[in-house]
Amino acid sequence: MNSGWLPVGAAAATSALLLFGAPAGSPGGMLLAVLATLPLFLVGLSWGAFHGAASGAAATFAILLSISTTAGLYYGIVNALPAALLIWQAERSPDRPDRLVIMLTACAAAPILAAALYFGMQEGGLQGVIRGELEPALIDSVVDPAGNTPPQWREFVEAVVGLLPAMAAMSWAMLIAINGALAQGVLRRFGKNRLPSPDIASIRLPRVMVTVFAVTLLLAFLPGGIGFLGSNLVPVAALPLFFGGLSLMHWSLRRSGSPGLWLGMLYVLLLVFGWPAVILALIGLLDAIFDFRGRAGPPPAAPMV
Repeated sequence: MNSGWLPVGAAAATSALLLFGAPAGSPGGMLLAVLATLPLFLVGLSWGAFHGAASGAAATFAILLSISTTAGLYYGIVNALPAALLIWQAERSPDRPDRLVIMLTACAAAPILAAALYFGMQEGGLQGVIRGELEPALIDSVVDPAGNTPPQWREFVEAVVGLLPAMAAMSWAMLIAINGALAQGVLRRFGKNRLPSPDIASIRLPRVMVTVFAVTLLLAFLPGGIGFLGSNLVPVAALPLFFGGLSLMHWSLRRSGSPGLWLGMLYVLLLVFGWPAVILALIGLLDAIFDFRGRAGPPPAAPMV
């Protein structure tokens, strides 16, 4: 009788190969690496949180023993542990996608906070470590014919290095969310999903998220390492607000005659330009404060989009 251990082993092996099996730096390898959590979600969302966590743990130990301790810890922290927590949260509260968003945000913020604490005792803190390791190499990578670095490039590199933890955390969060949604979509297509698909339109953020965002925004204006930490936590704290704004758009467009068309246009704008995400975060912030949906009443029944 299949108790799920065969899928666990297959998912662990596939996930490890996706991340470390392809040549490093190749476009194909990068594409496969972003799908490393997909097998974990496929097992966890079909067999349950325990099997999903077991898949991640098995892959972590396999990588630790076969490649290196550093690679194993990296995989465990970046892939296995967050996937297990998200599957557990989805299983624990299948009708509360807002809690899933908050868990995703916490997983994205935790490495930034941990790095800030770990490097806090060193000179310059986390900011000094990042600038010392990356900024010189990036600045020297672009020079003019005279061998000088253009001022515009220097300013760009300084801005990027200053927000590097936030950019890494946001990219990771979006990739994890895409992997989870893709896994649920595949399982639902074949009737293997253990849980119902979360309804984006039902995401209702608690007002405490507004307070969290306001605190991180205030920290960003402080000098030194605290300001650096705050500046990198602001985009992460805005992540739930973005999903709140996206939820409100789903909820509102269900009242229109062609919700699929308008939502398709919205997602195209997000993918092509990116800046509409800021507008959605602002909408989510206002909705969390004023509760537009609570004032307007329930929307008419419509297919999930």
